Amino acid sequence: MSKSFVSLKEGSTGDDVRDIQEYLKQLGFYFGSINGVFDQNTKAAVIKFQKNNAIAADGVVGIATRAALVRCFWN
Repeated sequence: MSKSFVSLKEGSTGDDVRDIQEYLKQLGFYFGSINGVFDQNTKAAVIKFQKNNAIAADGVVGIATRAALVRCFWN
């Protein structure tokens, strides 16, 4: 993940989206291709992850969601 923070949402593209897709796939929430495009499948996976981690399920990878993803890989 990049060092600067940008919220990611449907329509976002790039390496940060690719990273989120990879993390969600490793955690069993995302089953699509790792393509760097925040599409409906990515949004659905983010919402599942958010619900599973008691985060407001808005489908946007904001600070709370990104922090929860990082915690999953640090534990």
